[in-house]
Amino acid sequence: MLTACGSASVTYNLEVNIESPDQVSPLLLASKRVVERRMQSIGEDIIDLNLKRVGEDAQIYVEAEEKIALELLSENLMEPFVLEVMEEAPSDTADITIESHGGFSSTGVNGSHILWMQSDEQANGRGKITISFSEEGRELMGKVFKKNIGKSIGLFVRGQLVSKLLVETDELKDDIIITDIPSIDLANVFADDVNVGVHVIFTILE
Repeated sequence: MLTACGSASVTYNLEVNIESPDQVSPLLLASKRVVERRMQSIGEDIIDLNLKRVGEDAQIYVEAEEKIALELLSENLMEPFVLEVMEEAPSDTADITIESHGGFSSTGVNGSHILWMQSDEQANGRGKITISFSEEGRELMGKVFKKNIGKSIGLFVRGQLVSKLLVETDELKDDIIITDIPSIDLANVFADDVNVGVHVIFTILE
């Protein structure tokens, strides 16, 4: 009782911007998992976590023992999500340089061009990610492929290189597939983070 009386809570409104109605429910469940993982990373136990639909959007109620933990959670959830596809570039002209990977420059392809990331398990037990692009995104990626045949492109999230892909064809025929992720769990976490980061806006309800 004393713990409950001393707890803190916050309610977020989730504004969803996704074209396919069939993906709304999976996206909201992914949002709940993201909240759970962010609280785990902060090191705070959740007393109560509740997701409910409100019209086309949703709300998530989070209760924890420490108010500071919820403040850190809010800061994390509302931080702008920056995802970029970047191409190899000389270090002296690159937008960013990664040790042991070299320089990379922007291609103009970003999170706004991603429709969905789907995680699956490979036959060898490792994970894989399928990235589906919007029509504009596919057009831009087609140009990136033609320009970078035989080179690597990098997927960056918040300035961190998360994956490299060797461009083996000058034409983008299908969705991009990233294979041999160490585990399906890691692939699931990555897909959740990107889908929620790209398609969900968290705001605090006063």
